[in-house]
Amino acid sequence: MKSKSKPKIWRRILLIIIIFLWYRFLFWSITLDSKVTVQAWDNFQIFADSLSKSEQFRIKFYLFFNQDEVNLSKIQVWNYYFSWSYSPSSFLSIVQAWPQTNYSRYTVLEWRSIYDIDADLTKKWFIQAWEYIAFVTDSTYISKYITRYDFLAQAWYISSLEWFLYPDTYNIDVEKGYIDQLVYLQLQAFKNKVRNKIYNQLGFFPYDFYKLISLASVVEKEERNPNNKTTVAWILLNRIKVWMRIDADITLCYGYQMPYESCTPSFIASKISDSNNPYNTRWNAKFVPQPISNPSFDTIDATLNYTDTDYMFYLHDSSGNIHYGKTLDQHNQNKRNYL
Repeated sequence: MKSKSKPKIWRRILLIIIIFLWYRFLFWSITLDSKVTVQAWDNFQIFADSLSKSEQFRIKFYLFFNQDEVNLSKIQVWNYYFSWSYSPSSFLSIVQAWPQTNYSRYTVLEWRSIYDIDADLTKKWFIQAWEYIAFVTDSTYISKYITRYDFLAQAWYISSLEWFLYPDTYNIDVEKGYIDQLVYLQLQAFKNKVRNKIYNQLGFFPYDFYKLISLASVVEKEERNPNNKTTVAWILLNRIKVWMRIDADITLCYGYQMPYESCTPSFIASKISDSNNPYNTRWNAKFVPQPISNPSFDTIDATLNYTDTDYMFYLHDSSGNIHYGKTLDQHNQNKRNYL
């Protein structure tokens, strides 16, 4: 009995191996990371050229058994991107489908300035250094956008699109100009997520919108906790009203046209006595000449709807917790207690 069962067992094992190899041959994934550019005179062979000899054979084998389901007679002129693992079926479905645009996802964080954005885009090889800055400070481009957006028209005197470059995640078509797409999408996002919301909230668009909300760019850099932003906004605004210096160290960095990640506490300490820097709010009683970052709507809303308090001072301890003071004596006591 045992001698008769052995051939059956081996036949089963052999059958399993054959099925596995057959499955692997037909359906095992093809890993690709390439771009195929199709010209008007090209045919399917241009896709086959991106595959290895064994992969080409598998595709042909698959096509032989699925002739009625696959039509490769019409290949679209476009750029096809492959950056995944594909079965013969999924590979051919991409070839047959209308080609998809290759998008690059890019996120602008709410605390970033134009110098931060430019440095990050350069680091990621999307642009050459200073290209983004040059674009958003170009008077020709600014004039063009002023005619299109009312929130810019009210600030016709601006020399930069700083603060209107809304922080969000954007899909950029890599086949087209990167910077003009990004700036356009940022301005559109500002219109939809800030301008329209404020207009719906107030029923009008504030005449002094640019000057008032410039304060939001400082609040964004000074306070990360959303629960404290309305109070910080009030303190800074109240200091401006009574002609006090706002004493926000971080503003100094913007005057040196540098990314904030490079503006360390030691750098600020070395430049704190520079009276020629108009963004040095520990030296100049005037407010910053223009926004210093691109804040989120939540920060803008907190600044417009500030909390009226008796506080005139605040500081952060080493853990990032905020401590308020109504008088200079209370503020000095907080320094002794928490710094």
